Amino acid sequence: MKSIQKRLLAAFVFVVAIFIVFSALSGGKKKDGKEKETKTSQTKPEPSGYTVTVSEEEQRTDGIMTMALKTGLYQKTVAAYGEILAPEGLSELLKNYVAAASGLERSKAQLKASGLEYARLKLLNASDKNVSDKELQAAAARLAAAQAEEKTASATLISAKNTIRLKWGPIISRWVFVNKPALRRVIETKDVLVQISLPPSLSLKGIPERIRIASPAGASVSARFVSRATSTNPAFQGLGFIYIAPAHNGSLVPGMNVAAQMPSGVMQTGFFIPGSAVVWLQDKAWVYVKKSETGFSRVEAPTSTSVDNGYFVSGIFAPGDLIVLKGAQALLSEESTLKTTGGGGDEGDRD
Repeated sequence: MKSIQKRLLAAFVFVVAIFIVFSALSGGKKKDGKEKETKTSQTKPEPSGYTVTVSEEEQRTDGIMTMALKTGLYQKTVAAYGEILAPEGLSELLKNYVAAASGLERSKAQLKASGLEYARLKLLNASDKNVSDKELQAAAARLAAAQAEEKTASATLISAKNTIRLKWGPIISRWVFVNKPALRRVIETKDVLVQISLPPSLSLKGIPERIRIASPAGASVSARFVSRATSTNPAFQGLGFIYIAPAHNGSLVPGMNVAAQMPSGVMQTGFFIPGSAVVWLQDKAWVYVKKSETGFSRVEAPTSTSVDNGYFVSGIFAPGDLIVLKGAQALLSEESTLKTTGGGGDEGDRD
């Protein structure tokens, strides 16, 4: 009997031992599984943004291309404001000038004809009175009238020229006087004239040959210096400069207020970021930086300094950083998909 009890007790102890060992092994596998899941998670939050993992095959499928950043120099800018000028006034002045110039040409032609007629009749009158004194006197009156008309037409043309010069300055005035193509482009609203006003407290070492202007709708274009403005904008009370810029498919229209970035002469070191590398999320601009063969980190990039086809960023990045030039939107979509399926946490906690 005691022998049976001993055998039963030994069997019980053996079963309990097996159970304990099995439980320990099962717990270890679960723990290892969690660690593996954490290590292979495709998204994780980072201080600079958000990292997404995309296989090399997926990168090729999505057409992802990168470029290495190189340090560049950018001339620091100062903010100024301006207004797009209406071309109607310029068109009216052009019409008045053309009419005055044509009037002067007609009066000169009439004066020449009257002078020749008077000279002919005077010669005939002197030759045995072949023409009466009365006819000669009438010709003299017509000549005097033609001379007066020519003087009036000349004064009208001078007045038209002075009006244009006072309103638009010597450069644009010459556009009118010789009917330059630049004038026709402005009147046809293919280009626009912009009067930029500097704040009274701001001065520049020289007038920038080129600046960038931006409309409230977000259109940003390069503008070329034309001349100093002949009057100041009452809203700003600062020195005025006239620039010409493309109308940007109707995005820039007369009467619109614009912001301008004017080079100040101070050089700044940073990086040029192409516009194709920038994606927008929650009203913020982001750039993806390649951190590894399959890892891409989304980094917020300021867009306060716009340049041709992109932006200039000082700091944040480092020379040699690989930014995604093409395919950034695909990475953002991949990231959104992972977060929707629970792979990446809550974006609102980081932005």
